Amino acid sequence: MLQNNQGYVLDRPEVKKLERYRWVVWTILALTYIFVTFHRMATGVVKAELQETFGIGAAQFATIGSMYFYAYFIMQIPSGILADKIGPRKTAMWFSILAAVGSVIFGLAPTLEMAYLGRFIVGIGVSVIFICLIKIQSRWFYSRNFALMIGFVGLAANTGALMAQTPLVYATGVLGWRTTFVALGIMMLFFAGLTKAFVKDDPTEMGLPGMDELEGRPSAKSDVKVLPALKSVLSNPRTWTVSIVNIGMYVGYIVLLGQFGVPYLMESYGLERVQAANMIIAAVAGSAVGAMVIGYVSDRIKRRKPVLVVLSVVSLIGWLLFVYVGIPVAILPVFLFLHGFAITNFTMTWTIANEVNDRRLSGIATGVVNCIGFAGAAIVPVFMGRILDTYSATPQVGYDKAFLILIVVVTISVLASFFATETNAENVFEAAVK
Repeated sequence: MLQNNQGYVLDRPEVKKLERYRWVVWTILALTYIFVTFHRMATGVVKAELQETFGIGAAQFATIGSMYFYAYFIMQIPSGILADKIGPRKTAMWFSILAAVGSVIFGLAPTLEMAYLGRFIVGIGVSVIFICLIKIQSRWFYSRNFALMIGFVGLAANTGALMAQTPLVYATGVLGWRTTFVALGIMMLFFAGLTKAFVKDDPTEMGLPGMDELEGRPSAKSDVKVLPALKSVLSNPRTWTVSIVNIGMYVGYIVLLGQFGVPYLMESYGLERVQAANMIIAAVAGSAVGAMVIGYVSDRIKRRKPVLVVLSVVSLIGWLLFVYVGIPVAILPVFLFLHGFAITNFTMTWTIANEVNDRRLSGIATGVVNCIGFAGAAIVPVFMGRILDTYSATPQVGYDKAFLILIVVVTISVLASFFATETNAENVFEAAVK
């Protein structure tokens, strides 16, 4: 007979039911999250089609991608508030419907301005899904598995990124980019329906024991007051440290897997479009493996900071080699796999942010970190695009200068990683405020 440290019997039927049903709840939101990252990465692969359709250059193309990130940036703290206040189920359902509308508008856009609007609405709609998923994990899964579960979220994210590479090339070849995005909108409506039907905010809604009870800890349920909650998270310097780390790691992830990875490989490494997309798939695969392994190893050794620091340094070295040294094409897939593994280091920042803040505020803490990271993802690629337009006659020079901006940002994040808090895989908020 298994018991927790408070004597609660863990092999009772209701506990077994909880441990089964939690995967239904999690899987529905994780599958929805696949669409989130698909939309995030998709513009890089359809760059040529978008430029031809709307008659635009690299800077305006980057703006199409960045409209998503502007919206995502704006919504991160509100997303955390919504997840903490009204619950992840309602938040994810209604905003998935909004994302579906935005995808259809983007697919049917007759003008560049309407394309901007569609992408912005998509960004607003999908902006809540990740935080809702993290909130669900905090209420349905044991805290000892938090980093590993974030790794599973990373697997879902990279599945979306994978779908936005070669499969998207083939889909747009058969259906055209417009029909593809309209179809994506229709599919998101289906998952909004699944969320309404099957997702529950907490096991107690089904008459099951909650995680607080099972883990023998004080109940985290409370009426979250928005302003004090925001003040608590924003005034915590440890939140800002991991947010700065998140910027460089996440912007690098977006630049490689989304905005400029495929075009850069075509220009600098002389690859055809499908070859370049396949190379990026190697980075996506590395990122997927990294998301799982990073969380698993960190949970096993009960250390966060060494993992964060080592992989941050490795990611910086990887960028320098990729852009300024050059990797032989024969070993490029292996290199990109390892590089994708390292840059997925940003997943550790979400874990640390949750462990250095009040555990009742998991949505807001995650939202603040994402807010900072997505601000970088919205701004940096646009500056890179402007440089590429300036050096359009000598694109290789343009890429060298554009990627220098990214490397400076990554370097700042590496330095910040040395100041991150070691939590030893436990929530340290209460100990810090005593």
